[in-house]
Parts: sequence; structure tokens; C-alpha cells
Amino acid sequence: IVAVAAGAGVATGKINAGYAAAIIAFGAFFQDTAYYWLGRWVESKPKVRAFAERTRLLRDTVLPLKAAWRDNMFMTLVVSKFAYGLYGPILVTAGMAAAPFGRFLLQSLAVSAVVLGAWFGAGVGLERMYGALGHESYASYAMAGTGVLGLGALFLVGRHARKRLDPSHGRQNQK
Repeated sequence: IVAVAAGAGVATGKINAGYAAAIIAFGAFFQDTAYYWLGRWVESKPKVRAFAERTRLLRDTVLPLKAAWRDNMFMTLVVSKFAYGLYGPILVTAGMAAAPFGRFLLQSLAVSAVVLGAWFGAGVGLERMYGALGHESYASYAMAGTGVLGLGALFLVGRHARKRLDPSHGRQNQK
């Protein structure tokens, strides 16, 4: 939302593009680093880890996520970027899995640059489209259509990523 709003602000000339990009990049860096080190802290404290593992959901998901971070870090990062409600907990498991921090951060920032850059560009494009269509025309329909297409693209990316990360998903559909 911040990236879309920043893109719209840049398109109207009310926000400096350099400042907007710096704020978005710092936000991604800070968030990813904080979640990673929270996971390292959880893993280093036996009492905290034991408390967290009392829930069945965490017990059942931490081990597969640790394996995913170990076996395919890049794809796990891509999927986490599109799992908005689960983004934080998934990155915490990267720290719990003791994924190499330098590699994690480099790949995370690369994926964030693409994803947030696309949202930023969407903000610029939506603002320009709205201005080009006029405030009293069908601009709201065009913007809603663009939003629906964006959600459809997110669905397709998530579906593709799920098939890539869970080989049993494809086998169940073949039976």
C-alpha cells in the first residue's frame, strides 16, 4: 500500500521519487532483518521455542519451512512476498532455520525490489490513467479492472509457487 501510494504521489509531483524509493527500500530492509533476527532469538531461547511449539500449527509447519529455507531459499522468499498475512511468520522461520543471513538478505532485497517496484509502478500508472481518463469518466471502472487483473496475477503466481514447493500437490491432481 505504501509503495502504491508513493507511486501515485510521485506521479502527481507531490512526493520526491528518490525519497519515496529510499523509504520503501529501508522499510523492506528493516522489516526483513527484524523478522529474521526474531527467528534467531526464538531458536536460541529453549523456553520461548517450547512455548511456540505447543501449538500444533507451528509444530506442523516449522519443519517443512526450515527444509524449504535450506533447499530453495529463493522460491521460499518469492512465495513469502505474496503471502501477505503470513509474511512475518514465514520470515521468522528463516531465522529459526539459521539460513545464511547474507544470502537471505541479498535475495530478500532483490525480490523486494522487484515486488515493491511493481507496486510503485502500479501507483504511478493508476494515477496517470486516472488523470488521462478524467475524473468524471469511467476511470473508477478502469482502476477496478486493473485491481482485479492484479489479484488474478497474484493468484496465478501463488498457485505456481505452491506447485513448485509442494511436489505432492501435483501428484494428487494427477490421480
